[in-house]
Amino acid sequence: MTGGLPDALETLLTTSLPGLFDEENDEAVSLTVGGGLLEIDQEQSADATASEPRPDDRVDDLEFDPVDPAGPYTLTQPPYPGPRRVWLITESDDRLPLKPEEVVWDRTDTRSFSLALRPQRDVSAVTGIRVLYGVTAIYTKVKAVQTVELQLETTDAGLLERAESLVVAVIQLNRQRLADEARASYEDGDYGAIVELKNVGLVKGTRPDDDTRALDLRAELELKASRALGEDEGVPIERILTPGRPLDPDRPIDVQIDVEA
Repeated sequence: MTGGLPDALETLLTTSLPGLFDEENDEAVSLTVGGGLLEIDQEQSADATASEPRPDDRVDDLEFDPVDPAGPYTLTQPPYPGPRRVWLITESDDRLPLKPEEVVWDRTDTRSFSLALRPQRDVSAVTGIRVLYGVTAIYTKVKAVQTVELQLETTDAGLLERAESLVVAVIQLNRQRLADEARASYEDGDYGAIVELKNVGLVKGTRPDDDTRALDLRAELELKASRALGEDEGVPIERILTPGRPLDPDRPIDVQIDVEA
């Protein structure tokens, strides 16, 4: 349930400190990333409405068509009535917000929309479209704390001390990057799970032996579990009628109230 945190940690450290973790260098520091105890927060993870359809937020990342920027584009789920936010995403992952008049929603297909971009917009670096919108969904959230251990190993005592200090510096200065790159999404059949890193920090360092340093990180995680709606789930109530009374098309709510004198 750590998502992509171990891989994100290893990538961050090896790319940020190439002089320490060069695998082709026989004198390089050996780096090992491993997961430890996973503790589920039972109190915060309890959800009495986990099986009930309810409003939720969804983010779609759609591929931008540079040949035909106007589209149309299609959302992955029918949107819930309410505001929708749309951004253009660039190669460097910058978000360019679009004004409401630049997004034209189809009147018959609520999932479909086209772009009416302003003439001065430069889309040469745009690679995608991100849409935040409301949906009706069945979901729940599980909160947990994961311990992750880093081990640094080398016979050079001076290099080991240098590596430990630099690793601490890189982690402390890149916690948001770790959170972004550790996010993981899984789907199979009607079920999905998204693992997000909410917070991460160093909690202790130990010295197992003269050639090894161990650093423990505490990662706060949230897993959002979801299930696709069935055909009979999430359907809005269209009429409330009194049994035995004839249907009146002009009265969607027709409840007979009997009052005993």
